[in-house]
Amino acid sequence: MGKLLAAAGSLALVGLAAGCSSSTTVVDHPAGSSSIAHVGDTLDLKTASGRPFQVAVTQVVDPAHGTGSAKAGNDRRFVAALFTVTDTSDQAISGDANADANLVGSDGQTFLPSRDSLSECASHSTKYQVAAGKSATSCVAFAIKTTAKITKVQFFPAAGSASVYGEWLVP
Repeated sequence: MGKLLAAAGSLALVGLAAGCSSSTTVVDHPAGSSSIAHVGDTLDLKTASGRPFQVAVTQVVDPAHGTGSAKAGNDRRFVAALFTVTDTSDQAISGDANADANLVGSDGQTFLPSRDSLSECASHSTKYQVAAGKSATSCVAFAIKTTAKITKVQFFPAAGSASVYGEWLVP
């Protein structure tokens, strides 16, 4: 819910005036780089309480494959996004990538996680609990329109309640 509000708020503010700024800032440049982040790049983000951590979108699998009774439905396909979360703070961090991640299509439509079971996510949970200095992989399932072209992956720490979010371009 928080990331929906953050996305809606950002869009509303953009429409108001060029001089206005949002309380949510996009981090879209890898550390030490001036280029836009792409799948594979690592971004420096912060939790809602300000603890630093890093996130990388390591892979976007399109199309992905449902397991068991998971079916994408008519005119839909599955997509899996895999994230590596590294705790660079001195305290453990935790979260749920189902609440933090979304995809953006070429038409600007936002796709939220579907919570389906995908073979590409079989060995990874959406929830992560990472000790200081350690990393964990999280995998998020999406069911999107078959006609949609995914252009961005976004990660909103703490379900959008943190002050920054990450954005990666998908080739």
